[in-house]
Amino acid sequence: MDINNNNSADELHLLRVIKSLNVTKIRSPMTFEQTKAWLNQFEKGPEKTLALLILRFLIYRTSDQLKSSLKQAFKDAATSFIPHDITFCVDWRSVLEGKVADLEFSYGPVKQDDTRPGKSGEVISRLLKHCIPLDGSQLIYPNASTILNKNQRYLLVDDGIYTGTQLSTFLQAEGSFMVGNGQSAIVVGFAHEDAIKNLGNRFPSVPIFYGEKITKKECFKALSEDWVKNGLWQYPNISPLDQYHLIVERNFDSRVSNPLGFGDLGCMIAYDHGIPDNSLQLLWDKSDSWNPLFER
Repeated sequence: MDINNNNSADELHLLRVIKSLNVTKIRSPMTFEQTKAWLNQFEKGPEKTLALLILRFLIYRTSDQLKSSLKQAFKDAATSFIPHDITFCVDWRSVLEGKVADLEFSYGPVKQDDTRPGKSGEVISRLLKHCIPLDGSQLIYPNASTILNKNQRYLLVDDGIYTGTQLSTFLQAEGSFMVGNGQSAIVVGFAHEDAIKNLGNRFPSVPIFYGEKITKKECFKALSEDWVKNGLWQYPNISPLDQYHLIVERNFDSRVSNPLGFGDLGCMIAYDHGIPDNSLQLLWDKSDSWNPLFER
């Protein structure tokens, strides 16, 4: 068997699949030209195969897909605040509009400083208006002195949570009003199982509602083992994980502490508005010799 020929055929097949994802706009606004520029930084052989596999198994979500995930999370959150015996006959949007049980809902993205949300928070603020009934007075950025009256409910909204570290910091400080009263919840489009576990352990009184769950099986370490087992990786002298680390070492200095992303999760997820730093470093970081596929 000619391994090199097999590898070439596999790479060609992967490239066709990736091109199809771009051409058919499934990954819009990501373009095939953008993809090729990133691929050209990898050397032929195992490096190129690795890059193609990362692109093939990348979880990419457009704004419309993120809206869909957030709507599902909002639906679950809204119905959690009303009696179970009436959930079957009540539209969740009516709950958020304050038409059920006299509840008043307000929302806000996570803040990264004392005055305003970060980039993803600004995106979330825009998305909110397309997901739920919302007026300007319902979008607020609370702090530790915030107090909810008995009819008020607060939903903290983000595109995704992966380790839960940022939200833990927020809940300990400015979001302390959310803890222990049963009047608040976290609503996200995507939630990694680690974040669900970590936040659940530390703040059991603050439920988490999500549209999609990301597991370790969908992240780089587990996937790279699967690629070897199912024959997508045919280089017996090096594993996909070791090959990945060699590329990072060549293009980034010794200060790099999380080549698999923050929390060492090895996520392979991106949105059309950006990418979390829990994803692979090669997807989002920049150096003198490396240009990322996505901007942060």
